Amino acid sequence: MVRLFLFCTMAIAEGDIVSFLNEAGTGKVVQIKGDQAEVLMDHGFEEWYPLRELVPRKPLDIGAIQTKDRPSTPLEKGQARAHIPGELIVDLHFDRLVQYPKNYQPFQKLNIQLNEARKNLEKAKRSGIKRVILIHGVGQGRLKEEVHSMLERMDHLQFYDASYARFGRGATEVELR
Repeated sequence: MVRLFLFCTMAIAEGDIVSFLNEAGTGKVVQIKGDQAEVLMDHGFEEWYPLRELVPRKPLDIGAIQTKDRPSTPLEKGQARAHIPGELIVDLHFDRLVQYPKNYQPFQKLNIQLNEARKNLEKAKRSGIKRVILIHGVGQGRLKEEVHSMLERMDHLQFYDASYARFGRGATEVELR
């Protein structure tokens, strides 16, 4: 166990892309101080993590493999979205939040999704972001109801259905004041 820890901490350097042991997502190491690393998260925030909780993501050298009939850029893949400055987009689909979504009970899933929404709203407030888009999907509407119920209990914000043209029916837009 100690050898693995030492190996992992030595393998991480500034500029590396890392994953986290205890949460979903990736980030880029901005700086390292002692046994802590400042990580620029996918959603644009910087947070400090112990090095022992980070896993380096090294690119695989696959040589000159040619792909056929597959898009090569994020825009072609349909993953790129128009980003408006001062806006944070949070996808609350459960399979995006955890590695093994089938291992959770429905109430656990809902709690994790609501905590993710709450956490990102707080980060947006601290960072001065004025608009947060919570993508909850359409489904049976339970998550949307719970998100709206949570938002109704919060101060200094206004919420409504997000732009249908950009997100379809499955998103809520939150304006922070």
